[in-house]
Amino acid sequence: MLVENVIYFLYTKTNLLFRKNLKNLALNVPNLLSISRLLLVFPLILFLEINRPLYVFILIIIGVLTDYFDGLIAKKFNLKTRLGAILDPLSDKVFYLIPFVFLCKNNLIPFWSLSLILFRELIISSLRNSTKDGLPASQLGKFKTFFFFISVIAFFTPLKVKLLNNLALIFYWLGFFLTIATLLGYLRLKKNLI
Repeated sequence: MLVENVIYFLYTKTNLLFRKNLKNLALNVPNLLSISRLLLVFPLILFLEINRPLYVFILIIIGVLTDYFDGLIAKKFNLKTRLGAILDPLSDKVFYLIPFVFLCKNNLIPFWSLSLILFRELIISSLRNSTKDGLPASQLGKFKTFFFFISVIAFFTPLKVKLLNNLALIFYWLGFFLTIATLLGYLRLKKNLI
């Protein structure tokens, strides 16, 4: 009887503790997905350098899926945090900018356009760090990220079809123009916040 009571006591206490900490764990799930996307950058760089396009493509798909699911979970369970508002866009940027640097190095996209994208990302990141809510991404900013991810997927698809390269460039330039538009929008917003 004593053993059964001890087991029951331990079960109820751990069950309560688990339920109490589940919310804290759930608060971190979207952020953990963003961190995992950041960690995927290291094998991504390696596979870009040793010319393993299939592995690059697989990592890009995993990165896109983690981006989708961290946003979905954060919204569905109302798990938006200031850290997430900074970490998710940062993970996205690093994850698509690394392949863009590779594409620029191979003369598939122009250096000047990548330079402007990097400039915009540095400005927005500094604005995010200076606001209380982390300056969550705008709807246009989300479209920009979507276009860049589609561009990277199309550039690195294992299917070598001219149409996909053309689509990759179209999505790249759509993302580029949204990069400029969202920079102006964020600067206007920041001006109004001051």
